[in-house]
Amino acid sequence: MMKLTIIGNGYTAQFLAKDALRYGYEVSIITRNISNPKKNIHYLNFFDSNNVKKKLINENLVSTVPFNEEGLDPVLKKYRKSISLNKNIIIYYSATSVYGSGIVDEDTLPSPKYKRGLTRLSCEKEWVKVNSRTSIFRISGIYGPDRHSMIKYLQGDNEIIVKEDYNSNRIHVEDLSLLTLQFLKNNFKEKILNISDQNKVSNYDAIKFVSNELNLVEPRVVKYDPEKVSKIVQSFYEVNRTVKSNIINNKINYKFKYPDYKLALLGLTKSLLDSV
Repeated sequence: MMKLTIIGNGYTAQFLAKDALRYGYEVSIITRNISNPKKNIHYLNFFDSNNVKKKLINENLVSTVPFNEEGLDPVLKKYRKSISLNKNIIIYYSATSVYGSGIVDEDTLPSPKYKRGLTRLSCEKEWVKVNSRTSIFRISGIYGPDRHSMIKYLQGDNEIIVKEDYNSNRIHVEDLSLLTLQFLKNNFKEKILNISDQNKVSNYDAIKFVSNELNLVEPRVVKYDPEKVSKIVQSFYEVNRTVKSNIINNKINYKFKYPDYKLALLGLTKSLLDSV
């Protein structure tokens, strides 16, 4: 049985663990807080050094843990030596914020403009420095059940920030999970992967589509003004990039479960309305 250890137990990790079990993996999760444990998953406390080290040395790894307040990777800070000894597949979940503006693919040199991207790039380099087998997944904005723009909308906030010629890059959490498992199953060796659906659509157009389909109130346009938004919002809107993936399209040949963001958002909104 193939073994997978996931570091971190956040939103994405929980989907990945569930799908890995379904595909027959033996799944472990290393986390600081073991709350609401799921059946058939082996949980280890992050500070249980002896048992954690064994996992980090001997099993396939996916780290979903972001950098800490100091801008450092907490996993490498504590378990650098163990990870350096691993000879299996290692995946570090990074972000497309390491890129600058324009059309980018895996051959594009990183050019982060904001601190968030600079810190991500620094963490990427550290993972590769610790273990050269590490594959970096540069991931676009993750959405899915309980995490999408129509949640706030249905709560009464129909204001949508719009910037001319700006398009978001996204990936459904289930596609991210299944892509990861396909990478593991086929023992791919690529070092950099852009994880993003390939369908270019603005957030406004997607929300307008959903609101029209479901006869909801029309979205209200708020013109983007950098002086009226937070730094983190600026970091999204000031860097306008289109993320392409030569690896997904030409080597992995992954078939997206949710290739159309508009239709995916419609389905998520219907599910949310049905649950009320």
